[in-house]
Amino acid sequence: MIIRTKYTKEEREIVKELRPIDDTLFRTMAKGNIILVEHIVRLSLNRDDIKILSVNTQDDIHLFKDSHSVILDCLAVDSEGNLYNIEVQATNTGNLRKRARYISSAIDVKYTLEAGEKDYNKIKDQIVIFLMEDDIFDKGKQLYEFKRYDDQSKLSLDDGSRIIYINAKNKGRKELDNLMQSLISSDYKTMKDDVIKECTMYYKTSEIGEDEVCEAMREYVAKSFKTGRAEALLDLVKKGTITLDCAIENSKLPKEEFLSIAETLGYKL
Repeated sequence: MIIRTKYTKEEREIVKELRPIDDTLFRTMAKGNIILVEHIVRLSLNRDDIKILSVNTQDDIHLFKDSHSVILDCLAVDSEGNLYNIEVQATNTGNLRKRARYISSAIDVKYTLEAGEKDYNKIKDQIVIFLMEDDIFDKGKQLYEFKRYDDQSKLSLDDGSRIIYINAKNKGRKELDNLMQSLISSDYKTMKDDVIKECTMYYKTSEIGEDEVCEAMREYVAKSFKTGRAEALLDLVKKGTITLDCAIENSKLPKEEFLSIAETLGYKL
């Protein structure tokens, strides 16, 4: 017998107001959903020949002890081994251009070459796709695509790396218009992209779908609370106000978990 987890009316109301462009709902929708992710990748690149083989959501990349970690919204691999990182951005916060660079470099280091491999020809293409509500470049375009090239001759470096920003503010290709309109809508009934609409409807109208999103919200809140409390205590340790043992005790977390959070945040203990 399966005993279902019960969630509050307030939690379910929050789910109804979430949009696919919001992190919690997008990551839940994209988890293991090859059809959805392949649809987004194909529309973003205006190609219908891409075949996605695997999808991974919320991958936490923390490569070095003193480095900042990266949690990916969605990382997909196609039939040729090329990598696609899809990031949703509901608000224009932080330096998204530098963030895209950092994400791209972290993906390269973790996924493109195995230890001891010296053949750089084995590095597959890597494309970072930002799906955004606003136009951060304010040039009136729907899609901005960036590659490395020589500034004077416009010669492409052709290194297989691209960063694409797509926004819902401006109009462009009809298919992309429908995709972006659907991503920023909280009401699946008004969505014009059939794939996004069907997936959103499942997570907003079925009890199982709602439960998954509610659980994702609880996990996010719990993780944020733990991280925030640990960071505040670590700042006191750094200032010499309290000892590390005292910080661990007051965090109410297992020592290993507290030290793991500290490492992720880049604290040198």
